[in-house]
Amino acid sequence: MISLILLAAGEGRRFGRKKQFERLFGKPIYMLSLERLHKLFDETLLVLPEEDLQKTPVPEGVKKVAGGKERQDSVFNALIEAKGQVVVLHDCARPFASLELFKKVCELGEFHGKICAIPIRDTVKRVADSMVVQTIDRRGLWLSQTPQAFTKKVLLECHFKARNEGFFATDDAMVLERYGYKVGVVMGEPTNIKITYPEDMLLAEAIGLLLSYAKTPV
Repeated sequence: MISLILLAAGEGRRFGRKKQFERLFGKPIYMLSLERLHKLFDETLLVLPEEDLQKTPVPEGVKKVAGGKERQDSVFNALIEAKGQVVVLHDCARPFASLELFKKVCELGEFHGKICAIPIRDTVKRVADSMVVQTIDRRGLWLSQTPQAFTKKVLLECHFKARNEGFFATDDAMVLERYGYKVGVVMGEPTNIKITYPEDMLLAEAIGLLLSYAKTPV
């Protein structure tokens, strides 16, 4: 059994407001992923800000979960509720991840978790006080994306340990890495952008139109 956990509980500090409720192609951003994905898995959990839990509409059968202060708290709350042996987590702020990407990360094989990521293309600089202090070798550096899939038992165990230690990670793979578990990587997608700032909405609109055009029969 696979549980899908969709994360839409952010406060939108960098965006300036709760971006998950901004409208893109006529729908709230959270709904773009939810409508495409919720019937593909054995259960779907949507993590929302606690104050928006009751007033946020969802398709029938979707379970709403109250988020926490940090992303890691939101994931933990959903893990407690999830019933699957495998959980796949996805940020609703990434509305263009392909269905094939979800399939690839869910095939865990020898790994305890699997993520999608893309190699860094640009030269990477370390900067301090508006000055370049180091150019970092980009070989072997990848940009992590979601979806990410994990054995629920292992991920929950790692989350318990992290909470006890006061350790906060920027994604769930980082929690497994800390405790020595194996995380595999599959090639992500350049179009799988994360909407973080208001200006990202223009890029999202362009990508959405391009993907829609690409799927249109000639």
